[in-house]
Amino acid sequence: MSSELISSWADYDGALQKVLLLASRTLRIFDDDLSKLKLEGRENSESLRRFLSARQASSLCIVLKDAEPLRRHSPRLMKLLTNYPQQMSVIECPLHLASFNNSLCLADDRHALVRIHQNHARARIIINSTPDCAPYLQQFETILNEGGEPISATTLGL
Repeated sequence: MSSELISSWADYDGALQKVLLLASRTLRIFDDDLSKLKLEGRENSESLRRFLSARQASSLCIVLKDAEPLRRHSPRLMKLLTNYPQQMSVIECPLHLASFNNSLCLADDRHALVRIHQNHARARIIINSTPDCAPYLQQFETILNEGGEPISATTLGL
């Protein structure tokens, strides 16, 4: 059980990679637009691909305030959404949730990376502590229960 505060973007990037590698069953992500998480990067997208392909029961749920950057600038993530539609979902949350300023990356209900504010590197990484992760899981569930627009990897047309 460990918890550590992070204050630099380099440490934040390393902590994210650590949480992604620890995930074996579930990954839950809430973020503004994924730009600061850098999930589109080669190493992080490969970690996500390995996570999704390791077990058919693996589940990745991403909730975004703004999904447009994902649609326009994230071909690797959109390919994962195409290749793993049963295991991966992306939802653009309703506008009234804009007051949630933190970013969450939760793995297996016991590991977490929580950025305190969207524009700052200040964050907390939690490793192997279900009790410390519980409030963040509750926040994620609250956000998810508000609904939103599911993002599809395919464009519907006539």
